[in-house]
Amino acid sequence: MLTADPDTFEALFTINHPKILKYAQRRLPTLALAEDIAAEVFTAAWQSWSEGQRPQLPWLYRVAANKIADRYRSDERKEAVQIALTRLHEEPGHTADPLDLLSLRDALLLLGDRDREAITLHYWEGLNASEIAEVLGCSTPNAWTTLSRARKRLRHALSDTTDQAPLQRSAMKKAR
Repeated sequence: MLTADPDTFEALFTINHPKILKYAQRRLPTLALAEDIAAEVFTAAWQSWSEGQRPQLPWLYRVAANKIADRYRSDERKEAVQIALTRLHEEPGHTADPLDLLSLRDALLLLGDRDREAITLHYWEGLNASEIAEVLGCSTPNAWTTLSRARKRLRHALSDTTDQAPLQRSAMKKAR
């Protein structure tokens, strides 16, 4: 039984952590992921608590549901980018360096969904701005703007990943 003051964060954690962990376990493929989600939920609860709010169990469940949804979206995004790059690499006549493909994958993952979609529609699917606009449900000028900004963000993300690439390549050579 709980002997601590029921109005403490420790009591909130002790009483509700097993419930949130079970909730996450029923929705995620591994115990490790469920534990990560539970930790994230109680990190958010601690922040809320420190701001003077007193989270209740329904709030904890809502945060857990949001964190689980975020995790699935992130995993789906990574998988979709990986599949697209694998297919690109397997196309006849394609000669990209595998390390360049990894850098591109990492950079694409840093983009938002809309930017990534605009980039892949243009470069993978060969669509022009008016066709991209149709897919994205926006005007052609808006599609141009989105594509332009997405290219800029991709260049920035690629420069970040390629700045690190020589270090990674050097570390890989040393490991061999």
